[in-house]
Amino acid sequence: MLRVGDNEDVSTLETVSLKDEGFREDDLREWIINSPESILGEDFRLVGREVSVKQIGDGIDLLAIDRDANVVAIELKRGALKPKVDFQGLKYAAYTSHWDYSKLRDQFEKFKSTTWGRTLYEEETTFTEVLDEFCNEDYTLNQDQRIVFVGESVRERLDIVLRWLSDRSIDISVIEFQLLKDDDRLYLDAEQTIPTPEHTVTDVSPDTSDEPWKEDGQSWHLNERSNEETAGLLEDVTAALQELEFLNGPEWGQKHYVAFNKGRKRRIAIRTKRTLFHIDLYDVDTASLDAAEIADALGIDAESVAVKEDMRGSGRSGVRITCNPNQEIDLDALESQAREILGETTE
Repeated sequence: MLRVGDNEDVSTLETVSLKDEGFREDDLREWIINSPESILGEDFRLVGREVSVKQIGDGIDLLAIDRDANVVAIELKRGALKPKVDFQGLKYAAYTSHWDYSKLRDQFEKFKSTTWGRTLYEEETTFTEVLDEFCNEDYTLNQDQRIVFVGESVRERLDIVLRWLSDRSIDISVIEFQLLKDDDRLYLDAEQTIPTPEHTVTDVSPDTSDEPWKEDGQSWHLNERSNEETAGLLEDVTAALQELEFLNGPEWGQKHYVAFNKGRKRRIAIRTKRTLFHIDLYDVDTASLDAAEIADALGIDAESVAVKEDMRGSGRSGVRITCNPNQEIDLDALESQAREILGETTE
């Protein structure tokens, strides 16, 4: 399947149907899995395919997470979208609204083990890592639910209902597509028709021009995410944490944080902001840790340290240390405290 580039003239191409060309809904599903933004006009992280919803005896074609960590149910039709899919989509949204971190994590793990999941994620990738790297800062998981319908066209009666729902703040999108043929080449041309027309005929090859943290993550965090004073402190802190020989890092290529990993598992994430940053240390023995004692050892205010059973809804225990240039932190003590907090002290 070839995709149409932004500047390519498609007016002379023949319009054909997926059915006539021998394509199934599975093929459409695979194209979206491989590059959701090129067809849906928005980047998502897919976490499920043909997801069973027992209460309604039906399955969601594709389940995804958007940048705000909302759940997105995607319903696909090889041909026209017909009446009754509106109610189907509403049921998906209603029932998934109750899904918590554990439910979504389990669904992600199930999807990751499939053929399609293995093309998107490494075996060691965790659901929390996907959320932290992809979603906007300070996200709340599944705060809202969205419905996306994809089909060759929309029947008039259904179109009226979907527009009425969209006008009343139900988060519904409709993507209409056509398959274009030029001799032995095929193109997929997609257009968002609900809520507002937004024609997208795009190339799905990876583009990092709008993701500068992937090209030069260190410059992104030091020069764009941080002011001058915070950047200086961030450099000092990352240098101190580099002394932790059991961790790999710093890895700068994430939008909101700098990572230190043990193998493929993230143990430290430094979440950068303009005037401060948080050092989050994961998978710790909270029963043996005292926030006030850690703060005292680091020479910072007690309220700058928190011991948590559940870090950012991840289900992982941790310690958060807040750093800002107005408060001098003992960098030698930071290294030793990080070892102790992570349970990696040397005898």
